[in-house]
Amino acid sequence: MAARCSTEAETLALGERIGTRVEPGDLILLSGQLGAGKTVLVRGIATGMGIDPAQVRSPTFVLHHVYRAGSKVLHHLDLYRLGPSADIRLLDIDEMLDSGGVVVVEWGEHASREQDAPASISIDVDDDGSRVITPASNAPARLVLAWGEGSRE
Repeated sequence: MAARCSTEAETLALGERIGTRVEPGDLILLSGQLGAGKTVLVRGIATGMGIDPAQVRSPTFVLHHVYRAGSKVLHHLDLYRLGPSADIRLLDIDEMLDSGGVVVVEWGEHASREQDAPASISIDVDDDGSRVITPASNAPARLVLAWGEGSRE
């Protein structure tokens, strides 16, 4: 199942639906080319978690942003600059998860954590500029429901 998002607003809406379904300790790995809309999707996830979306910005140059709303914590990481062979142990993703945070990792394929992630999400840019956003086949049903409420590919 994939969602075709022709506008940024549609990508935000899908992210918001995902954000209402995440649970403490969730790890979500995002993949997609530069400019595909990964940070836009995270902004929507933050909204769904009750976090001010205006706080969300790309962590490309700092690697990690933390956003909070009450007891909810969203860790937003970007591994682009580290590359595929980077040692990410210094980021201590396990501690973020164990503390009850939701962790969303842009360029998640660089994390080598696919076995730990309840959801890997790919974002592809179609020829017409729309985003085709697809959850991994093993994503939990509670997250996949977000795609069922929107437009389908």
